[in-house]
Amino acid sequence: MNRDEKYRAWKDRPIPLNIPPDFAGEVMRRVHRVAGQRQTQWNWSGVLEFFQRYVAFQYAALAVAAIAGLSRFWLIFSTILTP
Repeated sequence: MNRDEKYRAWKDRPIPLNIPPDFAGEVMRRVHRVAGQRQTQWNWSGVLEFFQRYVAFQYAALAVAAIAGLSRFWLIFSTILTP
């Protein structure tokens, strides 16, 4: 018996499992219940989608990041250059 025949024999053998008909539905109900309990207030995909839709908020976020970066440089240089 070569490997292919062994595999076919193994695949064709009866499987003694007793799975209830609503097994998949019960698993999905449990998954949704656990996911609902773990759901966080902020989800990153929602935030990214929000920024993709509204260009004005993209510019606002860019302006806030630029101001924060420039103020950081100002703070570092003022600390270094003050006697």
